[in-house]
Amino acid sequence: MQSAGDEEGREEGSSRNERDTNLQDEGDKAEEGATEPSAPEGDSQDQSAPQSDDTVPQPHPDLIIVDEYNPAARNSVQENEAHLLNLNTSEAMEDQQPPPEDEEEEDEFIVLDPEHPLVRRQQAALSIQLNKQLERINLELKEKLAVEKAVTSHMQEVGVEMFTVQEQLARLQNKLEDGHQTKAQAEAKHRQTQDQLETIKSQYSCTISQDREAEASVSRLQTELDNVMQHLLFTQGVSEDLHSKVKIMNNARRKAGAEKTQAEEQKMKQDLYVERLTKDMERLKQQIEMYEAQTSAQAEETLATKEALSEAEMEMESLLVTRKQLLQQWNSSLTGMRRRDEAFSAMQDAMCEIEHQVILLDREIEGYKKSITAEQDQNETLTIQLNWSQMDCTTSKKLISQKQAQQEALQAHYSTCIRTLRQTEQTLTTLKKEASAQQTELNDQRRQLEKESSVRLDLEKKIVTNMQQKLTHNKAAKYSQRLTSKMASHKKEKMCQLQQLENEILTVRLQNQQVDQHVNSLAVTQQALDEEIANYNKLLTLNQNNISSFVTLINQKQTAIATCKTNICQITSSTGHDDLSPLQIKIQAVMGQIEDLAVNIKSDQQLWMRQQETLVGLTQEIESNSRQMLKLQTDYTAMHQKKIRLQSQIESEHREEKELEKNLKTLKRDLVKLNTLLSKNGQLSHALEQENALTEMDFVHRLKEAERGCIEVQMKHEKTHEEKERLLNSLLEAERQIMLWEKKIQLVKETRSVVDTEVRQGEIQVMKAEIHRMEVRLNQLMKQRERLLRESEATVARRETIVLRREAMVHNSHKQTTKGDLSRLIQGLQRKTQETHKHAEECEQVIRELSQSQVSLSDNLKKQKQQLIELCGNGYMLDSDFENLQDTKDRKLAHLVALQSRTKRLQGVCKGSYKAFSSSESVGEALQGQMERMHAASAILHRICEEFPQHQGALRKTLKTLAELTQQEQKGTWESG
Repeated sequence: MQSAGDEEGREEGSSRNERDTNLQDEGDKAEEGATEPSAPEGDSQDQSAPQSDDTVPQPHPDLIIVDEYNPAARNSVQENEAHLLNLNTSEAMEDQQPPPEDEEEEDEFIVLDPEHPLVRRQQAALSIQLNKQLERINLELKEKLAVEKAVTSHMQEVGVEMFTVQEQLARLQNKLEDGHQTKAQAEAKHRQTQDQLETIKSQYSCTISQDREAEASVSRLQTELDNVMQHLLFTQGVSEDLHSKVKIMNNARRKAGAEKTQAEEQKMKQDLYVERLTKDMERLKQQIEMYEAQTSAQAEETLATKEALSEAEMEMESLLVTRKQLLQQWNSSLTGMRRRDEAFSAMQDAMCEIEHQVILLDREIEGYKKSITAEQDQNETLTIQLNWSQMDCTTSKKLISQKQAQQEALQAHYSTCIRTLRQTEQTLTTLKKEASAQQTELNDQRRQLEKESSVRLDLEKKIVTNMQQKLTHNKAAKYSQRLTSKMASHKKEKMCQLQQLENEILTVRLQNQQVDQHVNSLAVTQQALDEEIANYNKLLTLNQNNISSFVTLINQKQTAIATCKTNICQITSSTGHDDLSPLQIKIQAVMGQIEDLAVNIKSDQQLWMRQQETLVGLTQEIESNSRQMLKLQTDYTAMHQKKIRLQSQIESEHREEKELEKNLKTLKRDLVKLNTLLSKNGQLSHALEQENALTEMDFVHRLKEAERGCIEVQMKHEKTHEEKERLLNSLLEAERQIMLWEKKIQLVKETRSVVDTEVRQGEIQVMKAEIHRMEVRLNQLMKQRERLLRESEATVARRETIVLRREAMVHNSHKQTTKGDLSRLIQGLQRKTQETHKHAEECEQVIRELSQSQVSLSDNLKKQKQQLIELCGNGYMLDSDFENLQDTKDRKLAHLVALQSRTKRLQGVCKGSYKAFSSSESVGEALQGQMERMHAASAILHRICEEFPQHQGALRKTLKTLAELTQQEQKGTWESG
């Protein structure tokens, strides 16, 4: 019986599928009205389906496949459907009570084709639901496989990491030592850099103060120069004095630096100068004594000179005569000198004018150079600004394009976030409903799970803290080892530096000793030279005394010779011939001796000059040696201070080494503690593994309970399926009734054509009323069919919700998600949505600000371009005005100079001191020659400007001056004509 029932159920199921396809074509027309009430429910289910993948964990796909494709369940369902169809058809037949001609059709069982339009909508909903379920199952399968692969790879990686951790510990210790060494080096470098920074700061402050003083002095000098230039325009005479003062000020400014350097040298020289003065004082005392002796000798000589005075008076008379002659010659020479002075003064005036013109041209050139440099600087700044603005434009365009792309991406992200938010809200509502229904069943399990999770979290935290402590201790140990090794290397370096410094100090000491010896030898030589100089001075004084005595003797002998000559003249006049007397022979001998003495005096003077030069050179050498001594002393003090500093650094490093040794001991103790803690952690991990095994057993028991619940849900699903079949049967019955009514209408039409119109008029009216009633009934049946179709579609949606609930229950039995987890997920999603909203708002605000800044930048660029154009135009106008003003200024200055020279000449003419050295004809010829030269020069300059236009700016002034001179010449020719 059961096999027969199964076969009948299968046949009925196949016939039902064919009937559904037949009804599908008619259901397309009524699909729009039928989907309106069921649309929100379907949408909610469709939207909840993808979200449930994220929030609610899915069951294992094998269980779902077993539930859907269980053959026993399908057979039982098909039998129930066939039974319900038979019952519905029998009830419909009893209710309708069809006429006797349709009894044969009532006995027939109507089976809709699977392509029928009435069944098409239900089949489409079922196919959509099944496709979604298939996709979800495939996704879950992929996720499970990926999770399993990740877990296996993670387990392998954990094993490898646990194996490599011990190897890394030794490496980390070495790294710790290196880190300590690097830290020590970095600290030393930091100290050095801080010292350098302090010195640089002090130097910078000094340079800033010097720059400020220099700027103040420059500004002050600039104001003075401006005043001087203004004063120059008013008076030429005062301008020369001010020009000399400006030169003196410039020289003083230049010499200020030299005087600063010389001040220190002068301080050193003062000591030597004082010593020299003391020696000079002693020498002067000796000279005073000598001069006193000389005065006594000279008193005796004065008596002799008084006697010679009487003779000199006689000679004075002869000298007066010669003086008169010389005065006459002097007067004649003075007249010649005056003429020369006048010519010389004229030449000097011309030279002054030329120098003045040269000075003016130099100033003009300097002014033009300054203006050119200023214009070049302005042009460079403008080009730089233009380049910057172009760069800003390009960067702003790039930023705008980037921001637009970001905006599009953010808008897409924003739309996806809104969709996910809606889906999450819908799933949230469904989950809240399900959570409220299942809360009572899951409270106990949640409490147990929360307790276990809290215990597990505590253990994990302890493990993590222990691992972190272990890592920190390992790092500290390595760092201390590195520090010790660094300190040892640093100590070696410092010891090497100390040895080098000691060697340098020894070399400096040796050099100092050598310099001291050299200075002592120089002092000895200086004393010897001083003694020699004193001896030479004594000899010189004696020689001078001898020379003075010889001079007096010579004078006496000359007087005697003169007397002798007079006597000889008298004798020759009396006798008529001059014979050499013994006195004349003596005179010749004395004259030869005098010549020899003069030669000796010259040689002695040359020797004295050479000795003076050698003395100056020795004094300079002594000064340079004293300077070297001072430098060496300063170097010695600096090296000594450096040695003290290094000793203090070495002591501090010794202290740091001791501290590091203490830290090493503490770190070793910490390592021992860490090893003990690691052993404890191993024991705890073993205990955790045992607890995990117990929890797995509990999980298996709960899974079995969940399977039982799943079976109950399946029973409920079967009941809903039976309801759906009943509704389909009722739909089919309604279709059958519609077909019967159509047949009746056709029969009525046939009878109407047969029956006579006049005889059966009353019957026709009755038939019309019956037809109207039938049409009303047909409309009611169509509405009922539409309602049943909607209910069938709603059953499909209900089936989907039941499947989702069953999957959620199965997954909850696996993972036991608590209300706290769901609330956390919801809060996380809400936070994400809020963050996305905020991020989107911030991005929109940034985009607005960037667009505003872009607009403002474009406006500013336009304004700056307009300002640039205006400034360029103003600059060209000002340049032309400036050139014109400069030309007028130069013209007026030249005219002023010419007028001043004219006034001087006119004043000379008025006073009578000016005399014309040339005639009008010579002046005209000279002027004509100069004008010809000027025309030739102007032609050459015009040709140069045509061939080389780049030099027009430099030659513009000369061309203008030449043009003005030619105009003046033309005016002069017109006036003369």
